Amino acid sequence: DCQTGGTCCAGQCADVKTNKDNCGACANHCALASAVGKCVAGTCAIDTCLPGFQDCDLMPDNGCESSKANDVQNCGACGNGCAGQANAVPACNGGACALGPCLTDFGDCDGSAGDGCETNLLTSAANCGGCANACALPNAIQGCTAGACSVAGCMNGFADCDGASANGCEVNT
Repeated sequence: DCQTGGTCCAGQCADVKTNKDNCGACANHCALASAVGKCVAGTCAIDTCLPGFQDCDLMPDNGCESSKANDVQNCGACGNGCAGQANAVPACNGGACALGPCLTDFGDCDGSAGDGCETNLLTSAANCGGCANACALPNAIQGCTAGACSVAGCMNGFADCDGASANGCEVNT
C-alpha cells in the first residue's frame, strides 16, 4: 500500500521521481562514473563530482568524465585545452598544461618546456641522433644527415678523399 505517487519496489514504497536507488523504475540505481548521483523527475543526474573530476560535456550518463589532472582538453578546468608545443604532443600534468612527449626525430635538448622540442635530431650537428650527441669529425665542418654525423665541409688545408664520414677530412693537402 504505497501512498499516491509511490511505487512498490522490493516491498518498500519508493518515489521513482526522486529516489536515486529506484530512479524512474524499481532497482534503477543512479550510479555514475566519478560522481554522486541523484534522481530528478525520474532521471539520473549528477549531484556532485568526486574530487579531481569534472562534468565537462554536461551529459549525466557518463558521469564526471574528465580528470582535472590529466585531460588535455579540460586541463584543471572545463574548456582549458592544452595546445601542442613545437614538435610535441600536448600534455596535462597535475592540472597544468605541460610539455608532452617529443615527436619522432625531435628532442627537448635545451631543457626548456617553453620552446617545445626545438631540436631536429636528424640535422643538428650538436645533437645528432640524440640530445648532447655532438659530432666531432677530425678537421671537418661538422654536419648531421639522417641522425648520423657527416662531413659538411673540410677545414682549410684538409680534404675528405675517401668519402667516409667516420674519419672526417683525413688528408692534409
